Amino acid sequence: MRLVSYGAMGSERAGMLVDNAIIDLPVSDMRLFLEQPDWRRQLDRIFAARSSAKAIERKSVRLGAPVPVPRKLLIAGANTKSHLAEAGPVLKDIAPPRSPMILAKATSSLCGPFDDVIHPRETRKLDYELELGVVIGKRCRRIGEAEVKDHLAGYMVVNEMSARDIQLAEHEANPFYRVHFIGKSYDTFCPTGPALVTLDEFQWGKPLRMRTEVNGQVRQDSDTSDLYFGIEKLVSYCSQAMTLFPGDIIVTGSPAGVAFFMQPPGFLKPGDRVRCEIEGVGAIENTVRAEG
Repeated sequence: MRLVSYGAMGSERAGMLVDNAIIDLPVSDMRLFLEQPDWRRQLDRIFAARSSAKAIERKSVRLGAPVPVPRKLLIAGANTKSHLAEAGPVLKDIAPPRSPMILAKATSSLCGPFDDVIHPRETRKLDYELELGVVIGKRCRRIGEAEVKDHLAGYMVVNEMSARDIQLAEHEANPFYRVHFIGKSYDTFCPTGPALVTLDEFQWGKPLRMRTEVNGQVRQDSDTSDLYFGIEKLVSYCSQAMTLFPGDIIVTGSPAGVAFFMQPPGFLKPGDRVRCEIEGVGAIENTVRAEG
């Protein structure tokens, strides 16, 4: 099933997308809906009664981030083989990671699948990263990899954006100074969607094709088999350190083709359109707009 949030930013409601119509869910906020122990059974009942439910035409409303206000928005950095390979010539003698590198973004960076992305005045190096977003569906702590599947709600497309010059602190002379969190947390730096697609829609373990286009030019073209640490490892690893709650998002890693490593670099500018698509999950498309 495909779960969406719809309406004005900051006041979205939770819904189920069926064909081209949205059926309202009984709890307005998607995170609150996923926190209900029987949310899967509720979806089955709502879907069974869909013919008699009041529906909203999909095209008549804005889609927001499927989970607009998660407790946590975690990122697996440098977590694809191809991304590590493209970084090699720039980052000399790069070694494969022994454990996942977990970063984070502010949850306020989330925006809808077709919202404009704001180009901040502070950066000249705005970059995209297509990633599979995994949404937690059941509270968990210290779970093993074999248990992960039972604790997931589903997947969504994520464009995990960064202001590279800010992230890498090019304004600082101190080589240890890094500000990943700020560089990745500007408002609108995390378009997600178009829906949270529940796990039952997928064959577990089957690679999903991933593709990014900027103004129609293919920039990233890979699949989820490129992940260095897979979904089971990432979720289990994060759960050793912290409780994961329903609605929490773990962004799993981006393949080669980011703007930073292009020759010459292909950073985004106002007016650019970025389309990110993952097989079976859907596509998001966002226009870059100058701040103000």
